[in-house]
Amino acid sequence: MSKLSTIPNILTMSRVFLLPFFALGFFLEQKLGILVSSVVFTFCCITDYLDGYYARTFSQTTKIGQILDPLADKILISISLLFIAGFGLIDSISIIPASIILCREIIISGIREGTDSFSTSKLSKWKTAIQMIAITIILASNFAESHKLKIFGEMMLWGSSGMAIASGLGYYKKYASQNQE
Repeated sequence: MSKLSTIPNILTMSRVFLLPFFALGFFLEQKLGILVSSVVFTFCCITDYLDGYYARTFSQTTKIGQILDPLADKILISISLLFIAGFGLIDSISIIPASIILCREIIISGIREGTDSFSTSKLSKWKTAIQMIAITIILASNFAESHKLKIFGEMMLWGSSGMAIASGLGYYKKYASQNQE
């Protein structure tokens, strides 16, 4: 069996392939569109959990999977943040944590590019989970037309941006200590 055709890697790649359907939802009639985007996003979040579970449970961890999984997460979160900000699903002030998250993802991708051994930290995994929950709540708040739910989702987004800074600094310190000259 090819390393790419393991169940975890297929689930990981499905997150990226489903993103056009997530984006398409924003261009459909509002209620239906948000429902489509919410369902696709939620499915992608579930596949993120499942790919890790299957990789560990069935010993299907691969080098390509270790690269693709965090990359698929970064793409999913980045596209989602751009769409919820661009379509006004968050208040203007909440573009700040969205920007922090996007900048952190770009910086960490660059750091990972320059090193061979960089496993995902527990804080980073929690950060991703909180971001996924925040985005899900923001999408749901728009569908349910609930201002309180939207505020809660945005508060979670702010919290996850703090986690993004903390985990980003952790990665930077680890990278700096490995690359002292």
